[in-house]
Amino acid sequence: MIKNNSEVMDWLFNYAFDNGVSMMFMQLDPYTPPATNVHTKRILMNSSWHNKAELPLQFAHEIGHIMLEQEYSGLLYYTPSKFGMEFEANKYAINLLLPFYMEDKEPQQVNVYDFIDCFSVPYHLEEAVTEAIRNY
Repeated sequence: MIKNNSEVMDWLFNYAFDNGVSMMFMQLDPYTPPATNVHTKRILMNSSWHNKAELPLQFAHEIGHIMLEQEYSGLLYYTPSKFGMEFEANKYAINLLLPFYMEDKEPQQVNVYDFIDCFSVPYHLEEAVTEAIRNY
């Protein structure tokens, strides 16, 4: 059974903390994306984001930027892109969230679109989800 978002967010919070990442949750405009400073290992999350189901993906994505040590001269803003650094952070996020989806599932119960819907993963990342599930 898939844990609820707050349990997933708590796990991600602890994972980030254990890896020296500091984070701040603020209430911003519902369409202001989260941001990360890789150099200082700080994440700013928007707790007012318009799609609450997407928060675990965003948080895992921002953690990915830091854990992948993606160097950049400024802030990195959440973008569900399938190119470059953003795609690598998205793949990291998918792999971080996958155990929550796979928990207690038999192989025949696993469905790419179920995972996508569960975490509000953009459908253009379907191939990355398929690959992550295959390699799990």
